Amino acid sequence: MRVHRQRASNRILFLFAASTLLLSACGQRPFLQVQFCVANAQGVDLFKETLQAIASEEHMRYIDGSEATTRDLKKLRPAANNMHTDGGLIYVGIEADGFGLEGGNLGLNPYDISVGFGPDTVAAHAFSKKVVARLEQHWALKVVPKNSGAFPNPECSQGNGSAT
Repeated sequence: MRVHRQRASNRILFLFAASTLLLSACGQRPFLQVQFCVANAQGVDLFKETLQAIASEEHMRYIDGSEATTRDLKKLRPAANNMHTDGGLIYVGIEADGFGLEGGNLGLNPYDISVGFGPDTVAAHAFSKKVVARLEQHWALKVVPKNSGAFPNPECSQGNGSAT
C-alpha cells in the first residue's frame, strides 16, 4: 500500500509539474514562468482577485481549480511535501482561444506562487506583459529559468515573505 501511495504522490507531482511547465493550450512548455511570494492569506485573495479582474478585462475565462484539485489529492493521499491537502492549495488559470496562464502553489510553500504563460505566440506574449505588469504592482517577481521549474523559496516559507 505504501508503494502505491508513493507512486500516486510521484504521479501527482509529475502532473503538477507538467501542467505548470507544459501548458494545456498546446502541450508546450511555457515561454515564461514567474514565481513570487504573496506573504499571507490576504495576498492569496489579492492574487486571485487580480487574476479575476484581468480575465474580465481581457474577456477571458478565469478558472479556480483549487478545491477540485484538493479533493483529488485527498483521495490519493500523497506523501510528498507541500501538497496542501489540509487546505491552502492554489491552482488557478486564465484561458482564451489558444493561450493563457496557469498558476499555483502545489509543491511550493503555502504563499509561494508560480505562474506559467503559453504557448509561445504573439498574443500570449502581449498577454503575459499585461499580467506581469499587474502582478509587479503587488509582488516582486522572479523569472524561473527555462527547463528548470519552480522550487520552494525558503524566503517565502510559511508566510515569511512580503508583498511589495
